[in-house]
Amino acid sequence: MKFPILLSLLGLQFSIMAEPISENSTHREVLQIDWPSFIGKQDLYWNTLPQEWNQAPFIGNGMMGSMIFRQDDHHLVIQLGRSDVQDHRMEDGKHEVPGRAIPNQSRLPIGYFTLKTAGKLKDCDLRLNLWDAEISGKIRTEVGEIDLIAVMHSGKDLLALRATPSKRESSFSIRWHPEEAFCPRIKDRRAGGKSYIDEYFGSPLPVFSNEGEVILCIQDLIAGGQTTTAWSVKHGDHDSQTLYASVGHSFPENTATETATNVVKDALDSDFSEHLETHRPWWNEFYTKSYVSIPDARLESFFWIQHYKMACATMGGRALADNQGPWLQPTGWPALWWNLNVQLAYSHMLPANHPELSIGLLNHLVKYQHNLEKNVPEGMEDSINLNTNSGQDLLSPMDHPLKKPKQSAGNMTWVMHNCYMQYRYTMDEDILREKIFPLLRKSINFYRHILEEGDDGKLHLPPLASPEYGHAADCNYDLALLRWGCQTLIDSCNILKIQDTLLPEWKDILARLTDYPIDETGFMIGKDMPYARSHRHYSHLMMIYPLSTFSPDLPENRKLIEKSINHWFSYPKGLAGYSFTGSSSMYSILGNGEMAEKRLQDFLNDKVHPNTFYSESSPVIETPPAGARSIEDMLIQSWGDRIRVLPAIPDKWKNVSFADLRTEGAFLISAKRENGKTVFVAIKSLAGAPCRIQTGIEGEILVTGLEDDKIRDLGNGILELDIPANAQVIVSSKSLAPDQAQWVITPSKQDNRSDWQWGMEN
Repeated sequence: MKFPILLSLLGLQFSIMAEPISENSTHREVLQIDWPSFIGKQDLYWNTLPQEWNQAPFIGNGMMGSMIFRQDDHHLVIQLGRSDVQDHRMEDGKHEVPGRAIPNQSRLPIGYFTLKTAGKLKDCDLRLNLWDAEISGKIRTEVGEIDLIAVMHSGKDLLALRATPSKRESSFSIRWHPEEAFCPRIKDRRAGGKSYIDEYFGSPLPVFSNEGEVILCIQDLIAGGQTTTAWSVKHGDHDSQTLYASVGHSFPENTATETATNVVKDALDSDFSEHLETHRPWWNEFYTKSYVSIPDARLESFFWIQHYKMACATMGGRALADNQGPWLQPTGWPALWWNLNVQLAYSHMLPANHPELSIGLLNHLVKYQHNLEKNVPEGMEDSINLNTNSGQDLLSPMDHPLKKPKQSAGNMTWVMHNCYMQYRYTMDEDILREKIFPLLRKSINFYRHILEEGDDGKLHLPPLASPEYGHAADCNYDLALLRWGCQTLIDSCNILKIQDTLLPEWKDILARLTDYPIDETGFMIGKDMPYARSHRHYSHLMMIYPLSTFSPDLPENRKLIEKSINHWFSYPKGLAGYSFTGSSSMYSILGNGEMAEKRLQDFLNDKVHPNTFYSESSPVIETPPAGARSIEDMLIQSWGDRIRVLPAIPDKWKNVSFADLRTEGAFLISAKRENGKTVFVAIKSLAGAPCRIQTGIEGEILVTGLEDDKIRDLGNGILELDIPANAQVIVSSKSLAPDQAQWVITPSKQDNRSDWQWGMEN
């Protein structure tokens, strides 16, 4: 039996038909996807040899990474990287260069293999197979060809590469080339003829050794610790050679050699095919956690490649994805950057339903909390913070902001926003209580030490840095973060039923904190500092995005947001890739799908390399994943008090579908748009949290799977649904076949760049 309820949607009168749950009902959408074929459509291809890192196929396992590209007429480079290989001069103290985390805690190069061919390199037929996370194909020379297949094993720190030659290429050889364990930032500047830091000295030269069949390159570090590369080349049928390589890193003890050696020894005891078989299942399962299909083949493929890339960089959570990930290159950014880069790199994982990847960020902060406490200046011992950059150990000392205002005070609070989203997207109160709340409390304590009461009775902040622009009193960057942090601490106390001693003070800060400085152009940088020159960072617009605490639902707010974004882009010279991804997400919050899509297309047209990597004078990893988040923001949003389904779809995207995208409140949302209209929305509750949702479905709709007294119309197209944990509800258009025939999700027809492939093809 169905129970009609009269409601209003978009100003129109309509009725919801509520179908109660029955024991035999399976109220669920059907996902008709051939996963290997669908993910295979997103693969990258090369028929011309990549010449450098930004063109190359890449593999990784959350700690180690590799890229393959041409070095010269007879050599392929097989790069080898490991994310935690860094200097430790701050811990050592004896070899510390006066200054900051860089160069003292810098990432360090390891080295690379070369594959030397008999004939001159000609071209290739290579594929980066995303479904199995492997590079495969042929390398062609003037005398023959070599079949390649390479993986970075998903379950162990092992590069496994097999090369099988044609007869005239059977003399090919593989050789290791160690690189100097030297800070890339300094080396780059010295190469230009400048002695950037005379006090910096490199580590001793590596030592070669062997352990039976395993060859070792042992790099002891000047400040203690060790990096060891272990490898062996196994000869097989048809003149094939199989390279097994592993990298170990340890500090302060020297255990890296034993670790890396054991990995290679174990690999030699198994056949190459066994390594492939044990490597692939993790990846095959990974992709099926969520699904997105849009009618633009270039954007869709880009989206899925970022899933792959960030899994390569974060799998297992053992290392943080810094500016390089596991693919360190010559760079000025050999570390973690905390004034934007880390936060953006981790931004798309939760909506993509991969909390198992993003949790590594929170766990890393907890693991190294003792160093976060060391970073703050004397007199602020109840606080934690991070300066602009750090190594994996998070050592990044700060001066007192009242003495040196040019440093950013908000880095820690911003990254805590990422961490709080880990709670909001999972509703796991244990991590809120045990990990997030204690860290956020200490992060906000940093601001408490520097707040000042003005003659107006309001609370003000002293001059602080708006990242990359300048420093100003009442900096909007910090005001936005402080507001968000205090409100979140208050909300957390309510959730956890905590009567914290600082609760009255957080409420007082919210009540008396000064307003955001604005002028006729919109949000300013801070008091007496307008936005008046081109600036890639949207630090002064944090309240719009990503914090989403300044709601465009109020007309006066919407006008100010639009004015501020327009003024920001009116100075185009200094804008960078993440300026385009950030503004795209801001337009999505405004519901402007046309501009959201335009900003993404501009980003792909001008900023992205053939393998979807990116650079800002040097390679950096964060912006393409931020682009994936911008696509998600067009499809689903859950900031504020409700979930918004397909909130920013451009008119030309007539057909869009997605499944199991995750939102705040721990809901998995699936939806289908067909011929320009939303056909159905499926909502699965993982935690039984209150659900408010704006489906965008017009006219008479049907709610299937929920009793009528569990449905409330809040007006303006918003429904409030009481969905039990682990139950699912489907909201569908009654006029579009309520017999469940339409509850099927299939790939969207792609009518924009339908033949697009990333990689390099002639």
